[in-house]
Amino acid sequence: MDYMQSSLKFKIKKVLRYRKMYGMRRTYMKVKSQIHMKSNYDHEADWINQKFKGEGKVAIIGCGNFSFSTIAFYLNQHKSGLIKYAMDKNHSRAISLCEKHNGYCATSDYQKILDDPAVRVVYIASNHATHAEYAIEAIKKGKCVHIEKPITVNYEQLDSLMQAMQEYPNSKVFLGFNRPKSKLFMKLVDYLEKEQGAVMMNWFIAGHEIEKDHWYFSPAEGGRILGNLCHWTDLCLQLVKSRDVKSCQISPAKSTGSQSDFAVNVTFSDDSVAGITFSAKGHTFDGVREYLNVHRGNLLGSLNDFHQLTIDVNDMKKKYKLRLRDHGHKANIINSLEKALEPTAFGESPEYVYNTNILVLKIKEAIDSEKVVNCEFQ
Repeated sequence: MDYMQSSLKFKIKKVLRYRKMYGMRRTYMKVKSQIHMKSNYDHEADWINQKFKGEGKVAIIGCGNFSFSTIAFYLNQHKSGLIKYAMDKNHSRAISLCEKHNGYCATSDYQKILDDPAVRVVYIASNHATHAEYAIEAIKKGKCVHIEKPITVNYEQLDSLMQAMQEYPNSKVFLGFNRPKSKLFMKLVDYLEKEQGAVMMNWFIAGHEIEKDHWYFSPAEGGRILGNLCHWTDLCLQLVKSRDVKSCQISPAKSTGSQSDFAVNVTFSDDSVAGITFSAKGHTFDGVREYLNVHRGNLLGSLNDFHQLTIDVNDMKKKYKLRLRDHGHKANIINSLEKALEPTAFGESPEYVYNTNILVLKIKEAIDSEKVVNCEFQ
């Protein structure tokens, strides 16, 4: 939905609601991002920020809404002068990001970034089909990469990424799955780890409706399963501890004639079961809505919008509520930066990178084919 075309009354209500959910600074940046997406600079060559001051250890590939309002926002908030390059085919957006977040150079030349030894970390948030390609090139140059979702969009890309990680183990890989680092999800996991046995979990997600001609639906980009559902398939692996399961079976269901309404049941080899329902039928005023119910041993847990958590264990009942929603964005983005720059720290394991990717690719295969599909983990 283009909020810039909405009525003044709608805009005011939206800002007030987001201020309550995310706080003043984050809401301000979300508003600025809507303006950023409409930016129109008349400058074709590389744009250099003459006011730049800093070390410039980071490059951002893809300067859309998420990069502007989240990646660059939290990096610049953490330490000014980290961003050396902003790259986008839409040069105006690259300039806009650099100008607002104290970046040094807006460019469309990826080779310039690859050849610059000062750049230690590359954050990749371009169109989905290019994520793996950009990441592999950076890995081969010895740089660390933070890959936003989806990590890969087909089996060939996944094989190439795994090969690059194996051949260049000093280039750390981090993934843009932020929700595992949210405060309430980590608290839920702590409670679950005290229980024994299989996990029963159910996700209901109400996403944004997007136009039928949106680039998400291009066959090369992976659609909403790879572009959106991967967040919650990854969370299911987090809840069952992916290294403890060897395989799973996937049973799909989808709405006839819709590319944005589907459900899937995943039965893991440890007898854990995940049910995921994704629906995008209209505008969700409060953003994406996410509801999780989980049962393991004596524990019943309910997590709503990463804002409220209820825990029941026998006669004990606890409720947790944050002042603001926390989806783990800041924690995940800064974690990638700090671990990339820390010589003794590690990136994500190849096993985890493979498992979370193969699961969502197999789920897409199941939903597209409307057939039960088996998935083997490493």
